[in-house]
Amino acid sequence: MYKAIIIDDEEMARTLLNGMIDEYCPNVEVLSLCKDLPNGVKAIIAHKPDLVFLDIEMPGHSGLELLDFFDENEIKFKII
Repeated sequence: MYKAIIIDDEEMARTLLNGMIDEYCPNVEVLSLCKDLPNGVKAIIAHKPDLVFLDIEMPGHSGLELLDFFDENEIKFKII
């Protein structure tokens, strides 16, 4: 079982992706739906996911900045 987190500023996108993962990926468990990068970073620290479904264009922070919040040895997840 893979643990996953979804980070997207659009609620509908989070909900839709979560539903698609639930329906088509029985081996993926979504542990947290995050509306922005700061909440996503907190969720990654708390849940230690295998996968992070990441929106690139969000207000405040670009999704590309996610890795700036972690040291290289802390990055144990894949970004989709």
